[in-house]
Amino acid sequence: MADTVLNTTVFDGAKKLITHYNVVSDNSGGTTKIVDVSELNSNNGKTCKTVRLNKVSCNVSVTAPADALRMQWDATTDVVFQSLNGEMEYDYSDFGGLKNTKASGFTGDVNVVLPACTAGDTGTIVCEWIKVYE
Repeated sequence: MADTVLNTTVFDGAKKLITHYNVVSDNSGGTTKIVDVSELNSNNGKTCKTVRLNKVSCNVSVTAPADALRMQWDATTDVVFQSLNGEMEYDYSDFGGLKNTKASGFTGDVNVVLPACTAGDTGTIVCEWIKVYE
């Protein structure tokens, strides 16, 4: 059996992307790609290369704080840029959003990791992203 995951692109516009992710754990944990830049709509023929996290709201219920959901920039060695546990909202729009670190081998994609956890742990994340064209 595997975690039950729902990963949806709610809106994919010229400048903004909104994603919704929900997981119910079966105790196995796992990684889900929540943003695949290669699949995003283009803008005037330009391809999206990466995204910036503008806003995020979540409701994460895990048994152990160490099991918090982790958002990562996809790279040769993924870079954790946000940990989520409990009911929270973050707004980074005042300074243009959290930027991809562009670590070695970066793809522009974003992953969510639910580490080893307890069966029944849950998480919901709604993100507003700014699309970056380079």
